[in-house]
Amino acid sequence: MNDLRLDPIFSNGLVLQREAVNRICGYAPAGREVTVSFAGKEYEAFADDSGRFRIPLSEMPACDVSQNLTVSCGEDTVTVSDVLVGDVFHITGQSNMELPIRRTFDPFSDPFRTPDSPMIREFRAPIINCFDKEGELEAFPSGSWTRSDSPEAMGMSAAGYFFAKTLYEDIKIPIGLVNTAAGGSAIEGRLPYIVLSEYPEYDEFLSIATQEGYIENTSRTDSARDGAHGMALEQGDKLRECILAGESPEGEKVSFPVTVKDFSGRLWFYNDIDLPEDFPGTGAMLLLGTMTDRDVAYINGVQVGETGYMYPPRFYPVPDGLLKPGRNRVSFLLDIRYGEGGITEGKRWCIKAGEHILDLTGGWTMCTAVTTEKIIPATFFQGLPLALFSKSTAPAFHLPFKGMLIYQGESNGYNADRYEQMFTRFAEYYRQRCGYEIPIVTTQLPEFGLISDDSWAVLRQAQLNCCKIPNTAMAVTIGLGEPNDLHPINKWEVGRRLALCAKALIYDKRDYEPVICIGAEYKDGKAQLKFSKPVNLKLTDESYFEAVYKGEAKAVKISDDLTVQLPDGKPDKLRYAWRSSPDQPQLFDERGLPVSPFEVEVK
Repeated sequence: MNDLRLDPIFSNGLVLQREAVNRICGYAPAGREVTVSFAGKEYEAFADDSGRFRIPLSEMPACDVSQNLTVSCGEDTVTVSDVLVGDVFHITGQSNMELPIRRTFDPFSDPFRTPDSPMIREFRAPIINCFDKEGELEAFPSGSWTRSDSPEAMGMSAAGYFFAKTLYEDIKIPIGLVNTAAGGSAIEGRLPYIVLSEYPEYDEFLSIATQEGYIENTSRTDSARDGAHGMALEQGDKLRECILAGESPEGEKVSFPVTVKDFSGRLWFYNDIDLPEDFPGTGAMLLLGTMTDRDVAYINGVQVGETGYMYPPRFYPVPDGLLKPGRNRVSFLLDIRYGEGGITEGKRWCIKAGEHILDLTGGWTMCTAVTTEKIIPATFFQGLPLALFSKSTAPAFHLPFKGMLIYQGESNGYNADRYEQMFTRFAEYYRQRCGYEIPIVTTQLPEFGLISDDSWAVLRQAQLNCCKIPNTAMAVTIGLGEPNDLHPINKWEVGRRLALCAKALIYDKRDYEPVICIGAEYKDGKAQLKFSKPVNLKLTDESYFEAVYKGEAKAVKISDDLTVQLPDGKPDKLRYAWRSSPDQPQLFDERGLPVSPFEVEVK
């Protein structure tokens, strides 16, 4: 039996941080000597009483030649193959950083950007929820490295990969990504109990979540409720067999999109279509946009796809030979759990086979199969305070990084007014624990039109304010989102902008911040906007500029010289792009990148 084992991050494909102290860590029999051999040098240390060893390597320059790292203890040996030395970045945040490359596929866009570089690798840390008051892991308990030229590369972070690819083209050294992103995670989820205890608003939650068995007991209750709801849908569905058999029960004639309110249960949709003789029977894909919540799709009674929740696009490959010339039936069930759902507006609904496209917008029949009570959503643990600290964030404190990239904020819309405070505290604590002022590059939220209030505008301003934190930068991404999708696919441009920020902040060794509106001076019915750097106005929508009078916003006109016309006198504030979905940027910096939305007091 091999009693020697390494922490999972020290596995095949490892990227070590150049010009830093990398500690090779793991377990061996207590008190035994452990030897590490790498790059022509040997290093020794003894395992402590718990069997833990931590062996520091000498600082070394970048190396893009694959090497082996060997660790031995007595007769036991572990070899880590294909090791590079370069720059390693901690990438974190929520689903838009977690989003894999495969989710950036668009059947109607340019050729798909396939990952292809052996010099770019990602270690995907596990998402483990934990609400312990004390105690934290020193190492990620599982995970492995993925090379971006491997078949598994489609699961890598899209934003992270396109960042690394852009950066690699400039610096030409290996790049490693340690990915701790988790969909729906709030910034306070990555803070420890001792820090969260500084804020009374978390006291009630922490008193409940830190009780023994909180996750297990809550999960058991949630699972029982969800299971009962799912059983009620299956047992009550009397339409499945007849619809899949080609029968046509009565229902409401609809075209997409469809919004369903004040309803929970199961709906069936079916559409009998006629395919021309020349429509290909191979290589087809069924596109049904996105839906809320769960769907199962069929063609001619054969299941072609299933998605369990609202966000992913429904791109379902059709088995060759399933589609025939003439009549074909497309159908799907839609389970709505929480009282409102439907088919999202602004998407494409069609069958696509090469250049052949059959539109599926109209011709649908919607039938109610089962009506249920609205259920309570299952507890989303990883979106809660404290959840991702001890096992998904704390292990990163023990690794050397060139910098951190964070794409996060969507889940903090409900407390956007506190975001600046909480993110600042996160940056302070992370730097304190890792022992150096790690450079941090943030990603400002893009547009998203399904938000009915100004919470995302408030949060973008908070993210802009966080640029005051030393050694930070921010990529402005308005214009890169999708008004009807929380997960826009244009991650290659997001990655490029993150790389521009990192290049300026980390490699050029100079202060970097986005262009900021530093003031607005009022005189004679006008206000002159002043910026920290030169900006260009490309005005296409004057409603992007507003004056705020005692809380009421009014659209105002702006001139090429950045003078705002104010016929109603001096306002309290001026705003630019203060909305949930500012998809048409009007102000740009000298590089052609958009200026951040802002709110500024008028003096």
